[in-house]
Amino acid sequence: MVVQDDIKDAIGDGRDELVRVLAAHGVLPTIVESGGSSLGGLSSSPTFRLETPDGTSVADRQTRSKVVDALGMSSADDCETVREEIQSHDAWED
Repeated sequence: MVVQDDIKDAIGDGRDELVRVLAAHGVLPTIVESGGSSLGGLSSSPTFRLETPDGTSVADRQTRSKVVDALGMSSADDCETVREEIQSHDAWED
């Protein structure tokens, strides 16, 4: 997967480059499962995917996890903030 390889490379180059690469490929994080409660009653983080506008997932679980960490996403609000950042980047094309 070319997109996944570009994303992997960008993770090591810093957050700004990662946002640029996601925007250039038209990839946005989405929530596929909202966080619930864990067995101890603590809230858990939602499950994220990296998708193109047609809903195609572009990254495996390990890459997704690294992207989520690099972008500091742990909630639906974080996800929305990152989505807006990607869509407002100069590399984003409608």
